[in-house]
Amino acid sequence: MRAKLKNIGSNQRHRYSGKFVKYGFKYDDRRKEHAKPTLILKDITLIDDEKEELIADHLWLNLTVGFKKLGVLHKDEIVSFNGRVAPYKKGYYASRQKVDYKLRFPTKVALSRPLIDLSQRKSWPDSNWEICNDIYKMYEEDYLKRDIGKPYPER
Repeated sequence: MRAKLKNIGSNQRHRYSGKFVKYGFKYDDRRKEHAKPTLILKDITLIDDEKEELIADHLWLNLTVGFKKLGVLHKDEIVSFNGRVAPYKKGYYASRQKVDYKLRFPTKVALSRPLIDLSQRKSWPDSNWEICNDIYKMYEEDYLKRDIGKPYPER
């Protein structure tokens, strides 16, 4: 299904929507000292004036300022945003890497279908290390099962 992303190309920004699944974090260094918060959306849809088209079953995105401003999302809430398709290398080892496609630089992020009143929504802390540790607490049981440690244990 990512072939549809490839076909859209990276020349223009488009409007997309997706259903929130959960948060996560990734490390941007080999020593795993600097984690960045992420989120996964499923049922990624290209929103066009004429139609809506399912273009990917899921995508991981960085938890950018636009997504943070929405507060802590609840499972199955629908978010929409503008973004640009970009290729990236998937995999850890050069010999096994392959080119895949993602959406990047999300802007105009909006909550299309909130499941709770916005006044009751929890907000995110300011720093990424606090956000990553909060995400770890949300899914701690799962992380422990997979032997994944807290991203910033000393804090």
